Amino acid sequence: MTDPVLRLETTQLTVEPGGQARAEFTVLNPGTIVESYTLDVVGEQPIPWAEVTPPVLSVYPQQQETATVVFSPPAGPTGPGGTVPFGIRAKSQVDPSSSAVVEGQLEIGQVFGLQAKLTPVTSSGRWRGLHTIQFSNWGNAPARLRIVASDPDQALGFLIRPEVVDVPLGATVTARIKARTRKPVLRGSNNRLPFKVVGEPDPPRPLGTPEVAGADPGRPTADGAFTQKPILSRGVVMAATVVGVALIGVLAFALTRGGPATTPAGDGTTLPAKPVLTAAPAGPGAIALVWTPLTNIDSYALHHVDQGGHINKTDRGVDVKMTAMNVSGLDAGVKYCFTLSAINGKLEGPLSSVVCATTAKAVVTPTSGQPSSGAPSSGTPSSGPTSESPAGASSSTPPTSGPTQSGQPSVTVGPDAPSFTPGGWIAVLELLPGATGNAERTAKELAAKLKGDGVDAKVLHATGQYQGLTMADKKTRLADVWVVYLGPTASRDQAVATCQSEKVQEVHPTQCLLYEPAVAPS
Repeated sequence: MTDPVLRLETTQLTVEPGGQARAEFTVLNPGTIVESYTLDVVGEQPIPWAEVTPPVLSVYPQQQETATVVFSPPAGPTGPGGTVPFGIRAKSQVDPSSSAVVEGQLEIGQVFGLQAKLTPVTSSGRWRGLHTIQFSNWGNAPARLRIVASDPDQALGFLIRPEVVDVPLGATVTARIKARTRKPVLRGSNNRLPFKVVGEPDPPRPLGTPEVAGADPGRPTADGAFTQKPILSRGVVMAATVVGVALIGVLAFALTRGGPATTPAGDGTTLPAKPVLTAAPAGPGAIALVWTPLTNIDSYALHHVDQGGHINKTDRGVDVKMTAMNVSGLDAGVKYCFTLSAINGKLEGPLSSVVCATTAKAVVTPTSGQPSSGAPSSGTPSSGPTSESPAGASSSTPPTSGPTQSGQPSVTVGPDAPSFTPGGWIAVLELLPGATGNAERTAKELAAKLKGDGVDAKVLHATGQYQGLTMADKKTRLADVWVVYLGPTASRDQAVATCQSEKVQEVHPTQCLLYEPAVAPS
């Protein structure tokens, strides 16, 4: 048997949802007997809204007959959209193995059904208001929107995250909008500032595209407003008067006692960042605390944490210029835990990670019969200890004086003790004292998470072997500290750029510490 020959008059068809598209095709019988062919439409997916008339066609030998295919795609969100490839098949009823297919494409117009919802519709504040916008897609094609916010008086600035969203069929996506006033008002009445949020098609529509009358389902919009309050309300003015009187009294007291006055360094409106705190024993009755300095704050608050993880004491008013302090008067051989927060005006920032250290055990000064030099025996200080210097102190205890460490100790090269060369800089994201017990696991889990987010973070275990990894005094080397870092880079500026890159700050926002591990700081 010979396969039939099919020819489609129009291979490119266009139709709108809810409409119809027709195309004629011919079936040629090249054989020597009369054939009956079964006609149907095939495709990558079933096309139930396609119909062939007539469904069976009889064709004489060496003759051809004509049939019609009709496409009627349904309207609404369940209907298809875009390009739909199809084929028309003719199959012999005499010999089922004899068949032929002619192919074409059907372009179905896209129907947009995008809706926008702003929550809350009206926000209020002295400087900024927060909103959430949701986009829902009830059309027949996915959409990509660029979120644009504007106000008629240009009195507001907007921060939108994310700026571009993909809205799948039947789905809802969310974005956050921060509306901030450009001109804060010191005193006066509340002022309502309206604005509009629009989901613009991305990429934009071609120039010359006709405008849609009324609401455009492909360009959803939502109206909102920010009610701006004056900075100084009547109650604030009264409170400021009381505070002013109190400050005058405090200033007079400070001047009469001759002590230095502390000037706030914060703006009073920005929430402080999270400090990075480390702890290490500093003798039988003291713990040394070191933290990364923060900007735009007034002071620090040091919180004492009990064994149950609860804060049982807080020391407020820690000088903003301090980056380290010793907590003394503690019991020997006892584990103490701390956390730190920063203060900016009336705002208190998030607590740092809880850090712990165990004070050294009290020791007795060695007698004259003990060796004064050479290798010490187990649990015996190497030279001339006093009652302040613990015997058998673990590697987590930092040296009491930097200059006593001469030269660069040998470094065991391995996954937790990498080797560095002079000129190589690292940007430290987190310092986790080993005294906390789970520092190694926490550091490695954090590095693995960062790697999964596209940030090439690494981990090392500092046990005093790196000259350039020091505490705030620039002399005492970090001891028993797990370090999560980026690099090394060829210069300090490259380390700064690596830390401040958009990807790193998006995944793990922080103020990095910069070190040159192979070189002792001057």
